Amino acid sequence: MSEGVEFDTVVDGKETKVKLLVENLDIERKCDTEYHIAYTQLMKRGILPKATLEKQMEKLDIWTSEDEEKLTGIQRQLVDLQIKLEASNTHEEGLVVAQSMGVLRADCLKLIEAKAAVLSNSCEALADSIRRDAYIAYATVYADTDKKVFRDYHDFILRATEPVVLSAREQILAIATESFQESLTSLPEINYVRSVEAQIREEGDEATATMTKKKTTKKKKKSASKKATKKTTKKATRRTTK
Repeated sequence: MSEGVEFDTVVDGKETKVKLLVENLDIERKCDTEYHIAYTQLMKRGILPKATLEKQMEKLDIWTSEDEEKLTGIQRQLVDLQIKLEASNTHEEGLVVAQSMGVLRADCLKLIEAKAAVLSNSCEALADSIRRDAYIAYATVYADTDKKVFRDYHDFILRATEPVVLSAREQILAIATESFQESLTSLPEINYVRSVEAQIREEGDEATATMTKKKTTKKKKKSASKKATKKTTKKATRRTTK
C-alpha cells in the first residue's frame, strides 16, 4: 500500500476512508500540467503575472521600492542578530538579542503578508491554487485499495462540492498550518529562549534535589542524635537505680 494521510469522509453517499498520497513523479507531472494550462488561460483572461503586478503595485504606491528595501533590511538585520545570538556569552545577553529578533520577525511577517495579499491575485498565485486542487484530484485514493477516487481533474471539477473534496481541502489546510507552526517554533530566537528555559529548569531541579538531600541527611542526623541521647539517658537511669 502507498503512503499518505488517511481520513474519513463521504464518497457517493457512503462513509469511507480515503487517503491523500505523497506526491510522486506521476502526480507531480500531472499537477504541473494543470498549473501551466491554468496559467495560460489566466493570462488570456487578462490576469497579470507576478512581475507585471509588482510594477503596477509600484506605480499605484501599494508596494514601493522603499517597502522592498525595508523588508530586505529587516531580513539582513535578522541574519546579523542570529550570528550575534550564537555568539552570546551569557543568558542575559542572548535573551536581549532574542527579544530584538522577535520584534523584527513580527515586522518582517507583516510586510510579507502585505505584499502577498496583493500578489495573491497574480497568475502564479491563482495557478498555484489550481495546482493544489489538481493534487487532490490525482492523489486522493481509497485507503483500502489505493484506487483513485477521481478519474481525472475534469471529474474533480464536476464533483468539487462533494464532501470528499471539502474533507481533502481541510486535510491540506491542517498540514499547511502545522508546517507553518513548526517553522515558527523552530526559529533561532525561539529555540534559544527554550534552551535557556530548559537549562534554568534543570538547574532548579538540581537545586531542589540538593536541598531535599540536605534535609534528608539533616533529619537522619537528628534522628540518630535523638536515639543516642535516649540510649545515654537509659544507661544513666539504670546506673542511678542500682
